[in-house]
Amino acid sequence: MLFYLPWKHQNKRVYSCNINDNVDNVANVDSIRDWTISQNPSNERSTHWWYNELPYDIHKRFYSIAKCDKIYDMFNSVLGNDYCIDILDDMNEIYISAPTETSKLNDTSDNIFYTRHIDGPYFYIPFASCYRLIVGLDDNKEISTVFNLIPEVHTLKKCDVVAFDFHRECHYIVKNNIEEKNKEMRVILKIHYCVYPYWAYYIGKLLGKLSIIYNKNFRNLFLFTLNTNSTYEKIVVKSMILTTKLVHDIEFYIGYNNISFIFIIFCFSLKTNYYVFLFCTSFVHYFRIIDSVNNNCNNLILKRDYRLYNVIYIIQLLYLCYLHNILSSIRSYFIYLIYLIYIIPYQHIINFCKIVLLLHLFNNDYLFTLNNIYVSSHLLLSSVEYFQDFNINYL
Repeated sequence: MLFYLPWKHQNKRVYSCNINDNVDNVANVDSIRDWTISQNPSNERSTHWWYNELPYDIHKRFYSIAKCDKIYDMFNSVLGNDYCIDILDDMNEIYISAPTETSKLNDTSDNIFYTRHIDGPYFYIPFASCYRLIVGLDDNKEISTVFNLIPEVHTLKKCDVVAFDFHRECHYIVKNNIEEKNKEMRVILKIHYCVYPYWAYYIGKLLGKLSIIYNKNFRNLFLFTLNTNSTYEKIVVKSMILTTKLVHDIEFYIGYNNISFIFIIFCFSLKTNYYVFLFCTSFVHYFRIIDSVNNNCNNLILKRDYRLYNVIYIIQLLYLCYLHNILSSIRSYFIYLIYLIYIIPYQHIINFCKIVLLLHLFNNDYLFTLNNIYVSSHLLLSSVEYFQDFNINYL
């Protein structure tokens, strides 16, 4: 994640498949669900069973599903065959959600599943990913998992599978507005894999261990706050939900990888020259959109990155104009441009203003300077962006 270049198209980290092509898988799914319901789980709260605490027969069936060829083929088809895929048994569990009519979510930590969130905190560990894989065990119609940055919606029924990056993917649970509600409990398996290239063996093992420790600690906190009887527990619940929203919103609106990249470039420029930061951050939005168009990408991640780096470019452009005392000399032009907003779309006005500022920054007396290279490059890439008709309106 930390070494992911922000101008490169980012492949989605949500994969799906179905394991009902194998008779043994279907039998294992049915047996696990029957056993789970026979344990008389709560009708008002979610219920969990750790994989390592299951009886031998259910434990064996769970493991058989986790080792299913269809699941490994799903990963290999996207990542290739040169990846290690480790099962993280200590994170695996059976999860049950109560029927809608009887569930009580108010002021409990169950609310966190319906809040936009990211499951884990280790987004910054490069080269390796921890994937949470959800397997549906019944004919669920009402509850869906929404991946809101892609965006995609998955309503998992029996033998349906969806996998997503545990530490990086924004998602939440939603109840579909349909007439036919789930009459029975929704039961799913949560299976976890650490996926990494063979050469990143130690990084993958480290991420796997850290993910297990975090998941256990978070689950203990979750169980502690599940029955909110005291004011202290309610404060903890509200703090968990608030923190979860904040972590999600930073990724959704800015992106942790973008923050990492900007921070690294900023620190490097402090030791060298401001132009390092200027050149490394001002052109990202051009390359981001060009690479995404080449990959037929048009999602919220693209819009987020384009908006962020375009704003950074505009701020730096205004800063350069301020240093060269240009803003005061051309401010009368911008007063007239304000009136044009009423008849011309504002994004065209903004683009025109950027070109005006760039032209005023160009120094005719000293042609081959960093400043003129900066201006000329932006004028060239702006024209490429315009004539390619990218149809961008992300500001």
